[in-house]
Amino acid sequence: MFRHPVITRKSWLKSLGLLNKTKFHAVTSLSLHTSNKDASVASNAATQYKEGQVIEGFVIDEITPVKEMFLTAVKLTHLNTGAQYLHLDRDDSNNVFSINFRTTPKDSTGLPHILEHLSLCGSETYPCKEPFFKMLRRSLATFMNAMTAPDYTMYPFSTQNFQDYQNLQSVYMDSVFKPKLRELDFAQEGWRLEHTDPNDKNSPIIFKGVVFNEMKGVFNSNQNIFATQLLNSILPSHTYGVISGGDPAEIPLLKHQDLVDFHSTHYHPSNSRFFSYGNFPLKDHLKFVNNKYLASYDKKDTSETIVPSEKRWDAPRRKHIECRPDPLIADSSRQNSIAIASLCNEINDIQECFNIYILSQLLLDGPNSAFYKSLVDTNIGTGFGPMTGYESQCKDTIFIVSLQGVQEKDFKTVEEIYNKTVEKVIEEGFSKDHIETILHGIELHMKHQSSNFGLNLLFNVSPLWNHDGDIIDSLKVNEAIKTFRETIEKDPKYLVSLVEKYLLKNNHKLVLTMSPNPEYETRVAEAEKKLLESKLQSLTPQQKEEVYTKGQLLLKEQEKVEDDGSLPSLSIKDLKKDVDRYNLIDVELSQVPVQLAVQPTNGVCYYRGILNTHSLSNELKSLLPIFNNVVVRMGTKNHDYRSLDRLINLKTGGLHFSNHVVEKKDDLNKYEQGIIISSYCLEQNSNEMWKLWEELFNRVKLTDLPRFETLVKMIAADLTNGITQSGHLYAMSSAASLVSPVAMLKESLSGLEYVNRMKYIAQMKDLSPVLSQIQEIASQVLQKSQLRSAINLTEESKENILKGMEQFYSALKGSQVSKEPTITSNGPLNSNNTAIHHVLPCSVNYASKIVLTVPYSHPEHAPLRVLSKLISSIYLHPEIREKGGAYGGGAKLAADGCFMYYSYRDPNSTRTFDIFDETYDFLTKYNISDAEMVEAKLGLFQAIDGPVAPGSRGMTKFTHGVSYDDIQKHRELIKSVTKEQLMEVAGKYLKSGANAQVGRALIGPQNSDLLARQSENWVVHEQDEQDQAQAI
Repeated sequence: MFRHPVITRKSWLKSLGLLNKTKFHAVTSLSLHTSNKDASVASNAATQYKEGQVIEGFVIDEITPVKEMFLTAVKLTHLNTGAQYLHLDRDDSNNVFSINFRTTPKDSTGLPHILEHLSLCGSETYPCKEPFFKMLRRSLATFMNAMTAPDYTMYPFSTQNFQDYQNLQSVYMDSVFKPKLRELDFAQEGWRLEHTDPNDKNSPIIFKGVVFNEMKGVFNSNQNIFATQLLNSILPSHTYGVISGGDPAEIPLLKHQDLVDFHSTHYHPSNSRFFSYGNFPLKDHLKFVNNKYLASYDKKDTSETIVPSEKRWDAPRRKHIECRPDPLIADSSRQNSIAIASLCNEINDIQECFNIYILSQLLLDGPNSAFYKSLVDTNIGTGFGPMTGYESQCKDTIFIVSLQGVQEKDFKTVEEIYNKTVEKVIEEGFSKDHIETILHGIELHMKHQSSNFGLNLLFNVSPLWNHDGDIIDSLKVNEAIKTFRETIEKDPKYLVSLVEKYLLKNNHKLVLTMSPNPEYETRVAEAEKKLLESKLQSLTPQQKEEVYTKGQLLLKEQEKVEDDGSLPSLSIKDLKKDVDRYNLIDVELSQVPVQLAVQPTNGVCYYRGILNTHSLSNELKSLLPIFNNVVVRMGTKNHDYRSLDRLINLKTGGLHFSNHVVEKKDDLNKYEQGIIISSYCLEQNSNEMWKLWEELFNRVKLTDLPRFETLVKMIAADLTNGITQSGHLYAMSSAASLVSPVAMLKESLSGLEYVNRMKYIAQMKDLSPVLSQIQEIASQVLQKSQLRSAINLTEESKENILKGMEQFYSALKGSQVSKEPTITSNGPLNSNNTAIHHVLPCSVNYASKIVLTVPYSHPEHAPLRVLSKLISSIYLHPEIREKGGAYGGGAKLAADGCFMYYSYRDPNSTRTFDIFDETYDFLTKYNISDAEMVEAKLGLFQAIDGPVAPGSRGMTKFTHGVSYDDIQKHRELIKSVTKEQLMEVAGKYLKSGANAQVGRALIGPQNSDLLARQSENWVVHEQDEQDQAQAI
């Protein structure tokens, strides 16, 4: 997986290990996960080992307790090779392992990215093709992946099972140190010339390859284009000046031998960094790593992989680039972006990085920040771009202010405002309250619960470690805070001096601007066509014949049934007997139902509530996403939106509103609709949190029309940024809305239908009628009669927190009328619209087919769920990814009964739908093995039995009405599923002509081939410039 260098506003905390990496995988925010009530620093490593001790070929360099994280860090070096090893010893059952390599490409052929793919396609010990994907279903891993960053490649996994840990460790180690690196795998995963139809030598020859199509999908996003150009342009002289993931225009220039050579130099133990975390014994890890692999290597000079610091410029630079027009943006004249980026310090200066992070929060985060006031509130743009913030992931760090939704004529004005804001900040400085708000946020995030603590630590120390920074020092967040406080106490103007140094008097500054060009997509296609023509013209007749021959050879390899018995696997016996159960108590406070969970939350109180919206009109319900986005951001009668934001962030982790649509577990046509409210705080701040909620419920002030207009434009602009990144999710939502009443509602609140509605609202010249409707929503739902709630807290603080909670509820309007969730009932959908094509300017497709089946508690749900896992691995992955060249594809069963097929960054469309449709025919000819049945079930239990943080325990029951008994019953049903049951449900729901409701959706470029599929009743939804309004 390519980790795109998109920069986010909370980047420094990534390096500290406090916040999420939004561009890795589904990883929650980094925060403490303690296994017992009275967590203390794990002491096994501290008492068992000593600095200087040699253990299993490694010498211990440093042993350091890190009290704020309840862990002991052990840093080691391998004696033979110099390989570095970091072990974080902690009482956490979700153990992590990773192998990292510094990979510094010199061109944009995507060499390290393709190597990352290829290394997982078979090794000496595990010669079967794609052992990585096979292990995904032979394991109970809570995380498995591999990732390519601009200057390193990592191979991480996590699991709670010790045998599983050893299995995965063996496969990963063999994959990186002894990969096969076969040329056929290079052709499949990287790029190849192949006939459109590999079986027809008269069909056109085109470029194919998984990474080739993946990167075409990456650059469908204008913001990805912008981020890549910014990184390449401000750090142009070394590895950051190229695209590590690969430029589709250059990927076909890569040769297989180049990849083999790169592996020999960069995947050597001397260039490696090993990471382990959790409560499994360190000695076992070291023994395996040394005896099986490292002991046979000698030390090698890896200085060529070192990234030098960028030479600073003598004068600022500017650059203008182009992108494709975005038909989903409300105002066609506001499709421009600008970024002003300043190169700052080196990543190894940990304290300076921390200080600049604080500075970036003061300047950029929220309505009290200087640049928010000058650039967002003034509406010169629709909001900050996603790159805005302090980027501390590269050798040299970058401070970036980016603005999207700007008119091209205003580029110069934005620069002038930027300069004036810098001057104003230098003159006025920062308030102590504002600084304390930022520091409180860090303290709270440090204590906030997460089930992925170890993974997040890995992700966040890796960039610093990659440049030989002091990773143990970087874990000592309390010391960084203490030093920062001492610094500003001695020098109150210290932060202002940072502004002067890095933003005012810094010549290494880049002004990057981007504007759409209607010819952009045509030019990209023409460039690919010319590259293809040049490749074809250079082929001799014999080489052209070889294109067909190699295509046949690859096809034969892809269809070969091979023996993968060498791969280790867990069994059903390795599963837990029972679901983890936690004591949940239902109480009532001032007539409001409360689910109480006493848990080891590390001194943090977690609050959730569900507000019933059943009584709202359909028109008001359609505006709930806007209401949820603005209600906390417009102020109250006692506090304007700036002071309210300051108070919220000073005492809590935020007050949040979000959509809540949950299907009934035993009826597809019934669901609960509402709003989820949530917040968390240090337990000593709980009374202040309740006061803030009471203030919002009773005195919210939704009357500031200019503020509302700003927020609406910001929401609409932000929505368009994520469509191509999550195209498969939007496709699934759109297809499901054609068959399921629950999914239809979800689509209207979070799918493309919502995106289009936001575009229309953002185009309105007068938003006062909409604001009046938002006020009406508030008057109807912000009251006691609509509320039920849940709270997770510690025993020590329970009495005080519940007392404050009861006072909050007593102060609310209304009286409780029902203690049970209000369920809405809709009949089945009866529509002729069964397929929709959303035409968007992108070069790959996102396809989905949905079959409506049965709800969660139905006996057929378990076999259907197993079936979705099974066909994903034995059928859809080989057909869609291996043969079709898509980045991904598969199937899953949602709790609302929607059996979902999908493909991601797919060069095909109708072929993919044919594959979906032929599932049953494939199964009738395929002999499902007992091992494949076990693997499909294990794949499901990865999620079912995954770790749950103390602050989230009991939430499945609270939000979905699914009890521990329900989950356990479902677990037993999954374990007992037979092949006969699979074929029965496959025939009932997936067989061609089955009596089941089916919906299809395709997101991608114009596709005339769909016209031939008349029986599917395709409707084409085409966005065009006429839908866009010119702002006045």
